[in-house]
Amino acid sequence: MTGLLDLPLEVRNVVYEFLLGETLAPHSRAMMVVSENYIKERLPLRNYRGLLRTCRKTYLELKQAIQHLAASKQLRYELDITFSHGRPYFAMTWVRFPALCATINSLVINVDLRIREPFNYHGQFQAPHDHLLAHLIEDLGDDDGPKSFAKQLFDYIAILLKTLAKLLSHGNTQFNLLYTEHLVLNFRTPTTMVTGLEVPRAEQRRVKVDPEEADDILDTMQATIKSNAKAFGAFDASQCGVLSPLIQIGSLQFATEGVVWGEGHNLILAQDDFQWLQY
Repeated sequence: MTGLLDLPLEVRNVVYEFLLGETLAPHSRAMMVVSENYIKERLPLRNYRGLLRTCRKTYLELKQAIQHLAASKQLRYELDITFSHGRPYFAMTWVRFPALCATINSLVINVDLRIREPFNYHGQFQAPHDHLLAHLIEDLGDDDGPKSFAKQLFDYIAILLKTLAKLLSHGNTQFNLLYTEHLVLNFRTPTTMVTGLEVPRAEQRRVKVDPEEADDILDTMQATIKSNAKAFGAFDASQCGVLSPLIQIGSLQFATEGVVWGEGHNLILAQDDFQWLQY
């Protein structure tokens, strides 16, 4: 039987690039408390690590294929994050996670919002109150109340990048920079359950909310995410050397259904907070 290493190198490189660009099977995870350990345990690294451990030759060739993709701007990551009206958690699903690499050409995070999703309360399904939606999509100034989706989202991204940096630094004394060239936060049209369906929950389907309501919700979410980004502090670029490793985002873009409507540049993670580089 012909094995991988029996194939010509050119063919093996095609196999590596196919595996690194593969779309992952959906596997949703609910997250109520975000921690580095929780994120690390749920990164889709099984196939990537399996190839690395096959033999030294495969290890070196795969690493070279990863560097080639990064150099040609093809190392793309994609993640779906879903916030649900009235729920104290969000769900995440990796769509693409090619490999661990110190350069991320593109990380797209699709932000979904589910509204009026019934929950089981003592055997009866009830819709969540409207004020819970306001707490989710706005910053209402209540420090003791639930965090808005924007604060939860930036908290998650910060811990995700810190986790990736720690994994990359393990056993690698040369690692000192995790650079994300483009981070896109892409809002999708909010959805809701089809009303009046007396069918099992697993068979219920979701539809987009009507355009007028969707526009109102998305306008509020855009204002909330912008105000959070504007509130980031400034970091003196000359002090970047004190950060080890340096975790930097070259371009932060905001989009709705793939259409970009806002952008900022040169964001770093200093300790636990995002800050804009000041030159």
